[in-house]
Amino acid sequence: MVNLILMIVFIAAALGLFGYGIYRVISLVKNPMPKLINYKEEVKKLLFFAIGSGAASIGIFIFLSLFQNYPLLAGEWVELVFGSFLFGVGLPSFVYSFIIHYYAKEVPSKLNSGLFYSILVSALVLCVGLWLLTNSFADYIVYPLVNGISFQKGFTTPFSAYITGFGPNLAWYAICILSGAILVYFICDHRLYVEYGVHGIVEGTFLIAFPSGIIGARIGYVIGEWNTQFASRVASGEWWAPLAIWEGGLTIISGALIGIVVGVIWFVTHKKQYSIFLAVDLIVPTILIAQAVGRWGNFFNCEVHGLLVSADTWKWLLPKIVLNNSVYSSAHNAFAPAGQIYLPLFYIESIVNLLGYCVIRFLVGKTLKKYLELGDLALLYISWYGLTRVIMEPLRDPSFNMGKDGYWSWFWSFIFVLAGILAITANHLIRYFISKKKGTAITLKNSFRNGLIAGGAFLLAAIVFISVGAVMMAGGSQTAKIAFNQYNNGLIILMIGLSLFTLIGVTLPYIIQGIEARKHEA
Repeated sequence: MVNLILMIVFIAAALGLFGYGIYRVISLVKNPMPKLINYKEEVKKLLFFAIGSGAASIGIFIFLSLFQNYPLLAGEWVELVFGSFLFGVGLPSFVYSFIIHYYAKEVPSKLNSGLFYSILVSALVLCVGLWLLTNSFADYIVYPLVNGISFQKGFTTPFSAYITGFGPNLAWYAICILSGAILVYFICDHRLYVEYGVHGIVEGTFLIAFPSGIIGARIGYVIGEWNTQFASRVASGEWWAPLAIWEGGLTIISGALIGIVVGVIWFVTHKKQYSIFLAVDLIVPTILIAQAVGRWGNFFNCEVHGLLVSADTWKWLLPKIVLNNSVYSSAHNAFAPAGQIYLPLFYIESIVNLLGYCVIRFLVGKTLKKYLELGDLALLYISWYGLTRVIMEPLRDPSFNMGKDGYWSWFWSFIFVLAGILAITANHLIRYFISKKKGTAITLKNSFRNGLIAGGAFLLAAIVFISVGAVMMAGGSQTAKIAFNQYNNGLIILMIGLSLFTLIGVTLPYIIQGIEARKHEA
């Protein structure tokens, strides 16, 4: 009882420090005279609040472990102390830095830049803290983990899907999706604020596009699974089955597509004073962050797994709590054999999505900025996510593949890759001919040489990939399921080759401009 009381005391202390820090941050943001604020001093005070929250977090988890009688080993106690401190410091630091960086006014540029890096470092500290903290008690809790709260029966687990009477519930899956969407909203709101000096530009678009994406994700799932699941249920009288979203079943590919289309239409019709092409470049790649966060809903649902793999092979690559929760699959309603787990593809895809955002925004968006056209980054998202699913789908447990023989989602993944690349090429060519007609085309230095080198590189690589892919497909045989066999591997390589060949069109305007410039010089 004493341990429970002490845990509650430390929870109150942590919440009090965190809450007071939020109060101070909001006061900074709303201050009508921001030039009079000593931001450097205020940030130092907030750092002390964060450290205090970290210290309180240590107390919370120490007394929680004692209250639960977890028989932690010495190394696990070390993980618990360091992990809880890093978690307790990282969370408020991330929130404070995020709010000040994105919403405070008149912040000195050097400090504001530091706050941006503080967001990144705090997020990393938070993740490391969670990894260590959950590792410390992961072997002493029950799996599968709780994944929601039933309005009728209380806490639920993935087992509950196979027990009648649980009905609709508040699922952690939904909370993960909503959290990712809200995070993305604030990031996009700030980036548009930087461009136009106005907050709230994307608010209406978010309120329309997000639910449209959820509806689109459900529609895509129902269509893909109609013959294998929904047709029989509707025929037997369960007319509401396609609407039973609480049972699970969303397809991110269709959700992203419908959400983007609806969002674009809304933005064009209601925000005519702002550039839709700039908006989609800022907003669409950020969807990868929402998807990365949303994928953790699959963790709680014990879904989006691959086939059985050795637990020993993956124990050094996965947080222990992910490893342990992956011994159960909701698709099979069964635990894996001893020493094995279901490969947690949701975890891998979450990391790949974050990597994709960094590649699109920073690597491509920054280093290739002078070669980009408005709209390219949004279109690159389509290809990146399509390629991600092209690679991931064959790794999935067949229970998570959609359509007959699992080809529905894989087929659309290929469409996404090629459509994105084709659209990027068309974007460059159309803009070039429009600018040429208007007489506003700009010739970059060494345009001919750079265009010729890039075009030649794309062509050479395309020939190699197309040839290798065609040979592999010819030497293999198509099977009735998606898997990494010779035929399918050749198909993937062939698709990459076709994408590279299509990108040659991007280099044509530079080659043409270079030729015309040389004619004028002559």
